[in-house]
Amino acid sequence: MDDWSIYRQPAPVLRDFGLACLGAGEQSGRLPSFADRTLSSHAMVLVSEGSGTFTIGGRSYTVSAPAIIWLYPGVSHGYGPDSGGWKEHWILFTGPMARALEELGCFHRERTLAHLEGPSEPRLAGILGLFSDLREALTAGGSRGDLQASVISQRVILEAGTRGDSDVDAHRDPHERFLVGIRDTAHLPLNLSEIAASLKVSVPHLRRSVQAATGVGPKEFILQLRMSRAQSLLADTALPIQRIATLTSYDDPAYFSRLFTKKTGYSPSQFRQEHRRLAPDEGGT
Repeated sequence: MDDWSIYRQPAPVLRDFGLACLGAGEQSGRLPSFADRTLSSHAMVLVSEGSGTFTIGGRSYTVSAPAIIWLYPGVSHGYGPDSGGWKEHWILFTGPMARALEELGCFHRERTLAHLEGPSEPRLAGILGLFSDLREALTAGGSRGDLQASVISQRVILEAGTRGDSDVDAHRDPHERFLVGIRDTAHLPLNLSEIAASLKVSVPHLRRSVQAATGVGPKEFILQLRMSRAQSLLADTALPIQRIATLTSYDDPAYFSRLFTKKTGYSPSQFRQEHRRLAPDEGGT
């Protein structure tokens, strides 16, 4: 791997409305460490070989490859390899799309360091291959190069952020238990107090956890799960709409239809007509 770093001033429209890649690079060896550094943009650092340390919030963590460090604007941090050096791959990015990717769970502020499963993990090679494409896009420049760099950066972020165990604060997402519990019961006619009781947690605690993990409150999260289930049933089965309403916890099919139309922009019958996967003479159970 050749050491390289390229910085860009991408098209303003990407900064204002999308995701702009401000730069990227790959370095290896006994690299200098950062200490008390604060960035004005987001950054992701993939350590593919070697080990070192990462500091944030007054605490220091051991980094063992393969690992990913997520950095946020305005947050003081430091990182660097130990005496044996390491191999790192990094990108700088900004724009409202960064917030959207965070809201969609690609990265979390409470999980700024994640260790991957191992150097043989298939997606690691995929991420490293994307850096080669990103280098070409940044070198090309121009509006087309800026757009290509934006798209490739989003692919890197998506691949890097889908899995990995956090070593900051917890090895598991502390909210995951509540999300699993809600997913398991969303189709049942339970109110928020009953769901909280089943999870042995207070309603305020459940509300804070779901908001932190998903960006929406538990009632909206449950509604999203129910509408998703309804869409699947409409597309994949021939069940009557009244039955689908019941299976998604709505006893009143008229209310279900009004709610479904409000949330999706389609009536249940319109959605089924457009997305149906079964032949007209096939049935459901």
